[in-house]
Amino acid sequence: MKRRDFIQGSALLGCGLLLNHRVSFASGSKPQQHSGIQIGDVLADSAIVWGRSDRPARMWVEWDTDEAFTSPIRVRGPWALSPSDFTSRVELTGLPAGRRIHVRVGYRDAEGAQLSDWVIGSFMTAPAALGPVRFLWSGDTAGQGYGINPEFGGMKIYRTMAEQNPDFFVHSGDNIYADAPIQETVEVEDGKVWKNLVTPEVSKVAETLDEFRGRYRYNLMDENVRSFNSRVAQVWQWDDHEVVNNYSAAKDLNGDDRYQVKSVELLQARASRAFFDYAPLRSTGPEGSTRVHRALPFGPLLDRFVLDMRSHRGPNSGNMQNQISDDTAILGQDQVEWLLAGLKASKATWKAVFCDMPLGLHVRDGNERWEAVANGDNGAARGREQEIARLLKGIKDAGIENLVWFTADVHYTAAHYYDPAKASFDDFLPFWEFVSGPLNAGTFGPNKVDDTFGLQVVYQKAPEQPNLSPFAGLQFFGQVDIDPEDRSMTVTLKDLDNNSLHTQVLKPA
Repeated sequence: MKRRDFIQGSALLGCGLLLNHRVSFASGSKPQQHSGIQIGDVLADSAIVWGRSDRPARMWVEWDTDEAFTSPIRVRGPWALSPSDFTSRVELTGLPAGRRIHVRVGYRDAEGAQLSDWVIGSFMTAPAALGPVRFLWSGDTAGQGYGINPEFGGMKIYRTMAEQNPDFFVHSGDNIYADAPIQETVEVEDGKVWKNLVTPEVSKVAETLDEFRGRYRYNLMDENVRSFNSRVAQVWQWDDHEVVNNYSAAKDLNGDDRYQVKSVELLQARASRAFFDYAPLRSTGPEGSTRVHRALPFGPLLDRFVLDMRSHRGPNSGNMQNQISDDTAILGQDQVEWLLAGLKASKATWKAVFCDMPLGLHVRDGNERWEAVANGDNGAARGREQEIARLLKGIKDAGIENLVWFTADVHYTAAHYYDPAKASFDDFLPFWEFVSGPLNAGTFGPNKVDDTFGLQVVYQKAPEQPNLSPFAGLQFFGQVDIDPEDRSMTVTLKDLDNNSLHTQVLKPA
């Protein structure tokens, strides 16, 4: 069984231990910050700082290059109010490049009398000059019913990643599993029992806005996650489980008795609101709106391009159309043109493209539809493959070199080399794609390979049986180090215990 078939066939139900996320507070008490803080979308001179109060309160942020806050700069943030689930964010500007910035976040109540205790964190700004760069990426948190298990030590991989002291981390999607209920106990491999903390919002599939938000609140209950968030700047993407498994215009919930809300569009609207409430993203769209695809430069060695394969896709289908149309979109024409323009303009040595799904692996949506790019016929580009073929040809025609793809989604780790000499469609430059994940979810794979773009599996590690729990240790993240001396990029695939599974050294052209 593949991961997505398993998800569709076995929903985990039950409520178990109920932990109410709403904290009552006495008159005159301080505001509380139970969800910690997050830092996101860091550039050379700016960063987003996110927080959440337990009541109406104004956000205040102080930052300093000195850990002791000897000369802090204070920034007045917005009000945290109920329409945003008491979340708020502020953009810090005028930051020095290539420095560790120390921040502390507080909330002052509506009467102006009580300031919460500070929540303290730090992050690295992007460098202006040559220097070493380290980043991590992975995806898939709290999937297949594997949530916060205190006896296991919680979501331990976040602690492992924090210990690597990265400049930033990219979450490549499935930040939550809105469609996978979490129950108190799950019987897993070898007769073991996985024991979860459970809240009302995660004990069923998410349908209401509060239930979607409750999924994010749940992840932030984990001490490892909160500590990681306070120490490592993040870049968020999304994928399907932020809404519902394999969602597209073709999704039909009429046969799924778990859902009272059958409108996927309404679920997507609520899920999007919850995502943007909780993600530490800056406004990048027109007139201050927020969008997922964005470019984030990180000094002379690295430009980051974050893609969105969800917002602009056509319906999942047999994926065998011979002509490009709205139905064959996976990125959409506007996003493809945006990416090509950004890659052409980039002066950085390396161009990292963060994509929420692999390009050449079989990822099905049931038996008759396809969820990702590949369609399994191994021939000329058809269906969604046509849009990717146009993108890859555009990259070649523009002479764009040193481009590497990073992704997650399939719940195992792999190193892929796309070789035009072995491809059915060969009008592109060879490139690498690295896969990692899950962070805290069931492990699946490996997936079958499509030959349209000449995918060669250089390395992969996957379970011997589907849906192994985190007990098995097959939770994965990737680490990337860029050397300022020779500008080489070293990609290392790692597991829960920080074991190096595979290392690939890439030399710039």
